[in-house]
Amino acid sequence: MTVQTLPDEPNFCVVPAYDVEADVQQIHFVIDGMAGHVPTALVALAMDDALNICGKLNRSLGYEREAWTAMAAASMLAEDDDPDSDAWH
Repeated sequence: MTVQTLPDEPNFCVVPAYDVEADVQQIHFVIDGMAGHVPTALVALAMDDALNICGKLNRSLGYEREAWTAMAAASMLAEDDDPDSDAWH
């Protein structure tokens, strides 16, 4: 799926950057069926804070932690299938 073929009502969730090297965790959107992520201007100062923010936002979207982490993992795996792609924006 590409941005051009994005459905009118896509399923998406909010995830931390999972960047263990950085102190600040940028919050990203992950769209079901698309590889990679879409960065946002939201940040958290620590991973625990990022996970709490994402948990609250995702619960409002109807996702518990297991569901949104699975969607994030699928997005990362899809990106790994094409090592030449620039899926992580």
